[in-house]
Amino acid sequence: MNTIFRKLWGLILVLLLIQSINAATAFSENPTLLEIDRLYKGSKSSLQYEKIARQIEKILTTTPDNHEWQWRLARTHYAIAKKLPKKSIQHFGLCISYSSKAIELRPDSAISYFYRGLCRGKQGETKGIWASLGIIDPFEEDMKKAVSLDPAVNHAGPHRALGKLYLELPFILGGNLAKSSFHLQEAVRLAPEYAENHLGLAQVLLKKNNSEEARETLHKLIQLTDNKQDEKLLSLRKEGIKLLKEITP
Repeated sequence: MNTIFRKLWGLILVLLLIQSINAATAFSENPTLLEIDRLYKGSKSSLQYEKIARQIEKILTTTPDNHEWQWRLARTHYAIAKKLPKKSIQHFGLCISYSSKAIELRPDSAISYFYRGLCRGKQGETKGIWASLGIIDPFEEDMKKAVSLDPAVNHAGPHRALGKLYLELPFILGGNLAKSSFHLQEAVRLAPEYAENHLGLAQVLLKKNNSEEARETLHKLIQLTDNKQDEKLLSLRKEGIKLLKEITP
């Protein structure tokens, strides 16, 4: 009886999982931008993101000059690249292509510059040439342009990206703790409820030997991620707790 019950319960869980996946990627015949954004936010797997990409590609066959769909397709390929490491270079390349098209259509689109810079950097990192000036300069230019157009876009994403760049680069290639600190402080100021901004700021504060402010920032991170089930937030929380333990009392 126990064996039958376990098998039945397992079947129920599988059916619920399939239903959840289908619900997360259920399209209307002509989805709106808001519907695609909702589906993107609820997606977890490469298959779900690929389904979104196909739907946007279908829409672009009739409206190729719509920059809103172009940059969303770039964003989707960025998400696929993160889920499929072996195919990441291909999808980062598509992300760069579609975001560049969005910029051609709308030169003042901050989000398009943000995703192009992000995918340029990730593509270079994947190829093992992140330390090359050929990758750093375009990344930096795109993020600075995004900051000039809309510094708060994507939870202050351009400031966050620049802050991480200047934190991670060797000094000889442009690493700069003062610049890193400025951009990450701006990210926290513009998007104080976005946990990743606090982790970045804490990291640069620790590099500057400012343990007290780093501790405060990490406590805020832990507060923002408390009782959250999101995979990314749990990862940020884990990293924040680890850093907090490393700070001497």
